[in-house]
Amino acid sequence: MASHLELRQLRYFVAVAEELNFRRAADRLCITQPPLSRQIQALEEALGTRLLERGRTGVALTATGAFLLAQARDLLARAEQLVADTRQRKPHTAQVSIGITTVVDAALFTWLEPALRLQAPGVTLHQKRQISQRSVADLRRGALDLAIIGLPSLTNGLAVEVLGVDPLVAALPAGHRLARRKTVSLLELGADPLFWFTRALNPAYFDHFGTVFRQLGFDPPRLKEPADHHVLLGLIADGQGIALIPSSLKAIARSGVVYKALKEHDLLKVDIAVAHARETLSPSAALVLQELRKHYQSARSAITSLASSAALIAAGKPA
Repeated sequence: MASHLELRQLRYFVAVAEELNFRRAADRLCITQPPLSRQIQALEEALGTRLLERGRTGVALTATGAFLLAQARDLLARAEQLVADTRQRKPHTAQVSIGITTVVDAALFTWLEPALRLQAPGVTLHQKRQISQRSVADLRRGALDLAIIGLPSLTNGLAVEVLGVDPLVAALPAGHRLARRKTVSLLELGADPLFWFTRALNPAYFDHFGTVFRQLGFDPPRLKEPADHHVLLGLIADGQGIALIPSSLKAIARSGVVYKALKEHDLLKVDIAVAHARETLSPSAALVLQELRKHYQSARSAITSLASSAALIAAGKPA
């Protein structure tokens, strides 16, 4: 009876074989450890042999596992090439699918569709508003052409280009003791319960800010951050805690909530990036990427010009 073998199982096996650690492999694959372990066990059962030795000191490849690793890498590479070759042959649909992270205000990208219509009237844009790691997973399985994501994120194997920066601000109850201040320090908020997301949503982002918090000596009590931003603001307005959110989300006004710039803004920021699979982009997706680059280059030039004018004025010179 023929064994049933899935490419997904081979991808999972390669990740574990390369990391020699189930937790790191699960993070790399954007899944949890239990389904990863089940798929590795199913692969070993399908092949009728042990591929990995699991011990107290870690994970090691068996001789058969080392053989399969080389063969699996080759098979996966040929499968990816088959997908790329097939996509190049299919009729051009003139539709570009793009994921847009929920970490920043969606209004930041309302210009994109009108700009695309001017450049290429026949191209339609299909937008998916979702968390960065879901977009990363969709890129890897070919469900998206491009994705606007927040960094840091687990983007192994993808092409990633930083477009801009969105500094974090503190969202405080209107009755907070620092509500009248224009700028606050993170260390002044150490006693306030902080709404913060779970690591599973974005391990790289979570770990990055964990390191920054430790460096600054910031260790407030934590509350689970609700997925809905409006619910979060409602809880803050009710005085239940504070939050650190990207500056762009200040556009969502909420009675009872005030936003304050942070003195540590150089460390507390989200890099906004565009990501895509490393294979050749379709002409339509390449056009969208070009529009994103052009827009953010113009924005950076405007900020630089404004900063130069401000410096001249401060020095008493005509701008």
